[in-house]
Amino acid sequence: MTKRAHYQRSTALCWAAFVVLLWTSAVGVAFGSFQKSPATRRNQKSLAITEKSGGLTEEFSFLIKDFKIDHQGEKNNLNITISYRYRAHLPTSEYPDFTVIAKDIETLLTNYPNEEDYWEIVNKKITLMVINKYPVIARITSQLQVSPSKNDPYLRSTITTRDRTPRRKR
Repeated sequence: MTKRAHYQRSTALCWAAFVVLLWTSAVGVAFGSFQKSPATRRNQKSLAITEKSGGLTEEFSFLIKDFKIDHQGEKNNLNITISYRYRAHLPTSEYPDFTVIAKDIETLLTNYPNEEDYWEIVNKKITLMVINKYPVIARITSQLQVSPSKNDPYLRSTITTRDRTPRRKR
């Protein structure tokens, strides 16, 4: 065998090995053409079962910062942190726009009927309004933080968590 023929044969074998390696790794994975080990099949099966069994919990939160309100006879500055948990198996089309929920809270506070209510009562009404208006929310927590003011020089905060009452089967 000539030197040139030996070089061509070695190059061809290297290319063949490279193509086989490439096919069984990247292309094989992409097209699923390689033989999966029993452990790989088992892991994929358990992942599918976990997703179907409802092991997922989804929560979302946002902050309404520096919301001004006249309440209890003076101007107050509020920071309101809202976090909520979605009900299980929520279709993509049913996720609420959090900005709409924030606007609903701002509207409730702007039109709040009893200026003498304690902040804890105000906070309970926020969570009640949100959970009643948005059936996709299973649990809501609202932290209402009131900045110090002339009459109350203390930073104060109230936290309210409300769970949706499960429907009873008859």
